[in-house]
Amino acid sequence: MICLRCGCCCNHLDVMIINPRSIRPDGTVDPEDPNSMIRKPKGRKCPHLAYLGEVAVCTIHDLSCYKGTPCDRFDQFGPEDAVCVFGGYFKISESAKF
Repeated sequence: MICLRCGCCCNHLDVMIINPRSIRPDGTVDPEDPNSMIRKPKGRKCPHLAYLGEVAVCTIHDLSCYKGTPCDRFDQFGPEDAVCVFGGYFKISESAKF
């Protein structure tokens, strides 16, 4: 999936994320720490989301603790090189009040 960097998923999905307080200076988390993952409710902005102008950026995307997380593994059905359709879906559902 080719991410369009709109940030919709980071705002609209209910997902488990890395607890910002659990990230070590070297970009890892303690695998034994039961609080290293926290729930990010749908409708709440992910604390790791930042914007550079109109472009959504994950501030932990390049850290080793990001690898294997639900966000890292997020995908859609279809060809690997298909453009993400979720942003469009979220924008339509917001205007339709789903």
